[in-house]
Amino acid sequence: MIWYYIWYGLAAVCAVIYAVKTYKQKNRLSVFAGNMFVAAALVNITYAARIGVRSYFMASLCTSIYFVCLDLLVLAALQFTVEFTESKITAIKYKKYIYLFLNLLVFVDVIFLIVNIFNEIELRYQYNMYSSYAIKYIYVEKPAFRFHIGFVYLLAAVIVCLLIKKIYSVPKIYSARYRNSLIAVLFIMVLTFVYITGRIKISIDLAVLVYGFLCPIIYWNILDYTSKGMLNTTRKMILEYMGTPMILFDYEGYVADTNQDMRNLFPILNNQERKISMMDFMQIASFKGLQSTATDQVFEWCNPNDTGAKVYQCNFTCLKDEKDRNIGQLLIMKNLEVERDMLTQLYSKESFMSRMEAIVNQGGYPITVVVCNTNGIGLVNDVFGWTKGNEMLRLTADLMRESLPKNAVLARLKDGDMAAGLAETEQEYAVRLFENIRDQYQKHNDTGTNTDLEYGIAVIRDGSKGIEDALKEAEGSMRTKKLMNETSQKSSLLDSLTQTLTESDYETEEHVERTKEMAVRLGRALKLSDAELGKLALLAVLHDIGKIAIPHTILLKPGKLTEEEWEIMKTHTEKGYRIASASKELQSIAEYILHHHERWDGNGYPGALAGEEIPLLSRIITVVDSHDVMVHDRPYHKAMSKEQATEELLRCSGTQFDPHLVTVFLKVINDEA
Repeated sequence: MIWYYIWYGLAAVCAVIYAVKTYKQKNRLSVFAGNMFVAAALVNITYAARIGVRSYFMASLCTSIYFVCLDLLVLAALQFTVEFTESKITAIKYKKYIYLFLNLLVFVDVIFLIVNIFNEIELRYQYNMYSSYAIKYIYVEKPAFRFHIGFVYLLAAVIVCLLIKKIYSVPKIYSARYRNSLIAVLFIMVLTFVYITGRIKISIDLAVLVYGFLCPIIYWNILDYTSKGMLNTTRKMILEYMGTPMILFDYEGYVADTNQDMRNLFPILNNQERKISMMDFMQIASFKGLQSTATDQVFEWCNPNDTGAKVYQCNFTCLKDEKDRNIGQLLIMKNLEVERDMLTQLYSKESFMSRMEAIVNQGGYPITVVVCNTNGIGLVNDVFGWTKGNEMLRLTADLMRESLPKNAVLARLKDGDMAAGLAETEQEYAVRLFENIRDQYQKHNDTGTNTDLEYGIAVIRDGSKGIEDALKEAEGSMRTKKLMNETSQKSSLLDSLTQTLTESDYETEEHVERTKEMAVRLGRALKLSDAELGKLALLAVLHDIGKIAIPHTILLKPGKLTEEEWEIMKTHTEKGYRIASASKELQSIAEYILHHHERWDGNGYPGALAGEEIPLLSRIITVVDSHDVMVHDRPYHKAMSKEQATEELLRCSGTQFDPHLVTVFLKVINDEA
């Protein structure tokens, strides 16, 4: 008999240990599982107590306590199963009333079993010392005991139904943990049936013994569940559907595994009977960019076949163990033609480059590259959150898809920049397209914030300029324009400088704006590139920035300057050059600031440059700025009439001003009139 106590004692200890481990998980499911394990331990202990009783009263007492613990175990098992299977019972409106009703039934059964100790209303007992069962006080059921039996079997049936429903409602690879739990429940029910019916003569109720020893299995099944078979299947599915060709070589250098994308590229891999070595595969694939199979490498491969994309980025990785020993090689091939940004679904930069190179190879000149960016998106993120900011980025991408030609190549670059490549497109047409996109963006802007779209353009007319160069030029043009866009955070630098300049000099905001507008109009008439137009607009605003370092007594002097004062005044071009050179945003116009007081005849300053030695943008600003000064009042002179200003420009044409620029400029202002 001692062995009975040992086995049931071990089962109880096992249940208690895993109850403690489970409670330590500190989550809702672990609480219900822990309750179930504690109830299992109590059932094992009380059943063992029944075996050793020697009196009628103790048999009645221990049996009643045993059945009470069994009620608690079944109720705890049901609560655990509901939580484990995430049954809709947990979400229904009257859940608490259902649990209250079940607890009430347990309470009623407990009362009956306690009363039964003193008044046999459910069970009576017979002592049989010759019985084959370990328990000599065998109970005899009375009609009232059917309440207990019915309650237990009802809850057991609900548990089975919940597990079966869960098994059929989840994918097969995820159903193992529920299937294992169902098998455990059915196994216990079969053991109980065999013991009760006596179909097989067993001296003890093995089902009770199983309660405790099942606890570690249930613990593993719910809280330490790794599901290796499921994970292996999932990994295989991921490899098959990842959309990226992959091949794995073992440590001996033979093909160990591939996915469908790789087999589509190289049908020879479908031959399961042939063992293909890495060297044979490399020769078949003709990976010319792969230098060695002993080091990690990234290279491009051009697909000569009709299957798959034309260009792939290949990542070759040597796999090592913890002791740096070779365990294999992995080759992953990214399709550069279809790689897309997750947020906007635009192509990645790599995909953009490969598609644009194809257009270049086809000779689709002129090719226009546009880079755009949303001003004020940081403010939207701060005020409304990243979700709204991402929505505005997607809006930009959608507008580009809707407004640009169908053959346009669209991509998302870094820092929220987006690019468009347009074959056989001139700059003027691209400007109209993106001005329309800008208008549509403003109409759809429902944030109430002052956000805008800015863009820069670069045109490729022959092979002397590459796609990468065009992207940099367009991005630079866009960044320059952002300095002058009040909705951009980058405009704060320009605002600060222009404010300082207007406070230091008699320059007015109106003069600056007029000069900028007229300079851009003249630049367009001269068919300058978008990048040059952006620099020209910025130069028109800041060409006299060096004057902030000139004393006010000289700047604001109403009369003629002395020779010494004039020498100080002339230094403003060099001072402006140094100010612009010190700023990353203004470096592009520093040289033009330095030379904007040079003369066509070589008598200007500071370099005494002549003719076309003077940078074109400097020559443009000289004409435009001088004309605006002529036709507006200044402290040192009254405004000229337009006719007088025209005569003055013609008189100084070829000496102070570039004669060609004067001719074009006069045509521009005459067309305006």
